[in-house]
Amino acid sequence: MQNLRERMAEIAIEYASGSRLRSEAETARRLIDSYLGDRSDVDRVTLAPSSESVFCVSVEGDRIWCTDPREWIDAVEAVTAARKRLSELS
Repeated sequence: MQNLRERMAEIAIEYASGSRLRSEAETARRLIDSYLGDRSDVDRVTLAPSSESVFCVSVEGDRIWCTDPREWIDAVEAVTAARKRLSELS
């Protein structure tokens, strides 16, 4: 069981706190969880407010996808980036 636990990745959505981005982050979290939540290598998808003006997705603490938070946020791109990174970790 320990080996299975070690292979599980945590995905975090980092967003500028104190802005409209929380709802965008919630939407992205639900979408990522919907697409990747049943994978055995995903531990959980979390939200991480940031003091930086960012909207990024991280896998295991490494930012893998970022977008300008002032523009439209494409959560499907975030899912695609997370899926690609998870395949690299396998």
